[in-house]
Amino acid sequence: MKSVIYGALIALVGAVGLANAQSAKPAGAEEMKPANWLFVQVADSVTVDGNTLTLKGVAPQTLMFTDRPERMTGDAPTPAFVKFWTTGKSDFEKDPPNATLAVTVDGKPATAVVELTNPVLNGDSLTYTFKVLGGDPPKNGTNPSLFIDWWYGPGYGPGPYWGHGYCWRGPYGGLHCRPGW
Repeated sequence: MKSVIYGALIALVGAVGLANAQSAKPAGAEEMKPANWLFVQVADSVTVDGNTLTLKGVAPQTLMFTDRPERMTGDAPTPAFVKFWTTGKSDFEKDPPNATLAVTVDGKPATAVVELTNPVLNGDSLTYTFKVLGGDPPKNGTNPSLFIDWWYGPGYGPGPYWGHGYCWRGPYGGLHCRPGW
């Protein structure tokens, strides 16, 4: 019995230490700079029903990146991305983003361009209301990637999302950023 308790205690201490190590800022970290951020969400599958698009098995993190003048990459927890959809001077609720849905249907690639609104995260399913801008979204498919148009920060886009994060130089020389909440 004691060995089980000690084992559980050691596992707990190790998990707390790992969480603290992951949340610590890397050496040379700097504040996030204002940038036009683009986002990518990936999932196991997608279903489209009327004007609703549902990513099933959505990844727990939303990838983000910028283009020139300085290329930056990053990631944010998907629940936080959804939470801050309606926060800021020019949030996605006020100015819905365009997005491209790239998906595999019967072994073949399919794409559609949509405007996204009203994200709802329920477990690992993320549902958006959408309006078609180009192409025909498939009724279902696998390995979807949703490429979401830019959000500018800080001060624009979701307020707490920007200006509270940090970046550090990655092995490729660019900045890797992590928003802080």
